[in-house]
Amino acid sequence: MAVALVMLPACGSGGGQPLTKAQYAAKADAICAKGSERQKALGNPTSVAELGRVADRTLSILDDAISDLNKLKPPASEQTKADQWLAQVRQLRDDLEQIRDKAKAQDLKALQQIATTSQQHNAQANQLATDLGMTVCNKN
Repeated sequence: MAVALVMLPACGSGGGQPLTKAQYAAKADAICAKGSERQKALGNPTSVAELGRVADRTLSILDDAISDLNKLKPPASEQTKADQWLAQVRQLRDDLEQIRDKAKAQDLKALQQIATTSQQHNAQANQLATDLGMTVCNKN
């Protein structure tokens, strides 16, 4: 069930001066690390019902991370990749909502299907984070 809790790679663009690639990666990694610590504090669910509760709390953490990361401005050369990454993270957020809803409904078959799809989305997000130079946001 812990596999269902895909987390926290995210980034985006916002106002201000563009960061260098190294600055962008470092700032994004710091935000991801903070979110990851908050998520770890929730513990690993030991039942489907608990998975629903943990997923619900994790959504709030993910929303905070996405909000913070949206304030970063990647270098122009990385803007497209950063946008792709954020789109992938938003997909992961949608997956997590479905995981929460299916866990609360005790729908194990649908939960398993969503978890499999979510793992694929997570792998894509991790690869984009790696391409952007991150060393924290590309890990689960």
